[in-house]
Amino acid sequence: MNNILKKNFVSINGILAIVFGLVALFFPGLTLATLGILFSIAILIGGIMLITGSLRIRKINHRWYILLLEGIIGILVGIIILARPELVATVFVTIIGLWALIIGLVFLFTYIKSRLPSFSNTFMLIISILSLITGIFIIIDPFESTRIITILIGIYAIIYGLFSVIHSSRIYRIY
Repeated sequence: MNNILKKNFVSINGILAIVFGLVALFFPGLTLATLGILFSIAILIGGIMLITGSLRIRKINHRWYILLLEGIIGILVGIIILARPELVATVFVTIIGLWALIIGLVFLFTYIKSRLPSFSNTFMLIISILSLITGIFIIIDPFESTRIITILIGIYAIIYGLFSVIHSSRIYRIY
């Protein structure tokens, strides 16, 4: 991938993070429910594709039944998620909490090792602290009001997106 594409890719990721953050801030209840529904639809489609693919290769691959079983399980999980999206919301929020902890640690390590100008360095420290606090809060009690957690995720996504857009010219060099 050439440097212009890498830079645009990083900028687009930042813009998407900002958009996601704004949606999470203004529609917190809708955000988690929608993500749960989208996740279940993706699993259902994946299950259907696996079943279709397994039936197509059954004459040439003696292990086709593994794909069939995986597809059936995918469809069942998708149906369960559609029936109980709050379950997915809790799991999804926990995964985001783990991700925020990891990103916070990475940014903190980068802050410590970085030689960026003081504003950028301070901004990176703020992002790492916010990531760590958000991750800890989510991991400790993912069942707490998902609206609050979604708002924290929204704030985090906006700050992360702004950082990505502002520093896209520096970030793309490491890819």
